[in-house]
Amino acid sequence: MSEDRARLDALPATYPRVFPRGLVMPWGFEVEAGWSQLLETLCARLDTLLQESPGASIEILQVKEKFGGLRFYYSLDGADDATAEAISQAVDLAEATSEQICERCGRPGEIQSRRGWLRTRCAVCQADDP
Repeated sequence: MSEDRARLDALPATYPRVFPRGLVMPWGFEVEAGWSQLLETLCARLDTLLQESPGASIEILQVKEKFGGLRFYYSLDGADDATAEAISQAVDLAEATSEQICERCGRPGEIQSRRGWLRTRCAVCQADDP
């Protein structure tokens, strides 16, 4: 297992406010390891927002790649409007940023089509894609 994949898999233990029931997503993180830093940054931001709004709780429903970008689905309870908006903005920013980061290795990349599938890849990983 790569170091980036291990960091990704450790997020529920590192951010228990963001993953209060641990990793309960049926298929785990459905992304490659290159987005581990991006997801770690997002989880750190969500954790800070939840600390500032003690009545708020979040449940992460699914984290996956779709159409070449990150999709981060969640359910939020007990949050005031400002906290809900800040969380939505943090997720939107991470999803938009993912379209510029190679999902495989984490280097700068762009959305590219390969046999009808959209993926965000750097030039090196795109050349290595079967």
